[in-house]
Amino acid sequence: MAPQSKSTASPNAAKPNSNDAPIFHTVDRDSGDISRRARIITVWLGLFTCAILVSQFGRPSRAREAEFLRTSAKIDALGKVPASQPVPDKSLTARSEEAKEITPAIYISKKFGVTWQYPRTYVLRKGANGNLNLAGHPAAASAFIDAGATALATVNIPARLYAGTNFKSASLTIRVNPYVSEYSCSQLRISDADGGDGQDLPVSEDTIGAIEFTHAAVDVDDTTAAQRITKEQFFHVYENDACYEFAESVSVAPANSAAHATTIVSPNDLFDRLNEILTSVTIVPVRIPASPAVPVPSA
Repeated sequence: MAPQSKSTASPNAAKPNSNDAPIFHTVDRDSGDISRRARIITVWLGLFTCAILVSQFGRPSRAREAEFLRTSAKIDALGKVPASQPVPDKSLTARSEEAKEITPAIYISKKFGVTWQYPRTYVLRKGANGNLNLAGHPAAASAFIDAGATALATVNIPARLYAGTNFKSASLTIRVNPYVSEYSCSQLRISDADGGDGQDLPVSEDTIGAIEFTHAAVDVDDTTAAQRITKEQFFHVYENDACYEFAESVSVAPANSAAHATTIVSPNDLFDRLNEILTSVTIVPVRIPASPAVPVPSA
């Protein structure tokens, strides 16, 4: 029997040496697991960022919302008078009237290039009623020496602004006459139709505002108006190949017959108020339509 062969390997060869084992083990992972984990991390980072933003800005947003609600309540309360609030007295109405007078209204005639300012508490009449006062009568006479004038507008001072005084009326009328020459514009005369005597009025040069006017003043002798003193002033200036007239008329009750009046207003005080309007007058160059030729009668 053949002898059994013996292994020549060393006893230690069957046991691996622990010193020869690798330090790091390589683990194979699927690429899908890596991307899935990256997405999870990204989502958590986004949620964390949102939480920080909400914590930082949430409270100021609520504060702004509260301020908005308070402002909305204030706006909603505008124009509503509380039941406990008393009815405004006359002093408030008077202050409102003063505020209206401070903010002027404006009259403009583009055709004739003239404009002025006047208090909003006054009454303006223009167009077909441009020559009338508040009583519906002609506000003032005309001092043109030739016919053909057009009344543009009249500013009237209402009597309610002078309650309890001897005030009767006060007005300023503007007219334009393209039928007179520059020389004739400097001559003022009240016709018989307006209660004049046909004589030329004494004139003077008077600068009001930025305009130099030819000026005349008259006392109106009106026998039909008992207990009334009426005075008128006329201002002429030649511009745009036409004559512009500003006629002022004031009427008051005599001081000795106004026992019921607590305050006496003089005509000069009323003229001062009207001259304040005249100070604002501006005339700009325009092309006024040529006046038709007046036929000369044959001999």
